[in-house]
Amino acid sequence: MTLREFLNSRDVTLDAAGLLAGVDASTISRICSGQVRARPTTVVKLAKALGVSARRMCAMCDAGYLAPHPDEPVLV
Repeated sequence: MTLREFLNSRDVTLDAAGLLAGVDASTISRICSGQVRARPTTVVKLAKALGVSARRMCAMCDAGYLAPHPDEPVLV
């Protein structure tokens, strides 16, 4: 499960997650879209705010970052 899927399953907006965690919503958006990898401090803030373990939050953040992106060429 990615961070975006987790937030959607709980009906939490990026703005609400950012407010709860003290993290800018644009940062969460970039993490969700896989543009950046979440910093450890951001992972901990999000985990505490959303009531999950830091390990699980790290896995959710990394799932979006490590997923293939549609604009990347496929290497054969």
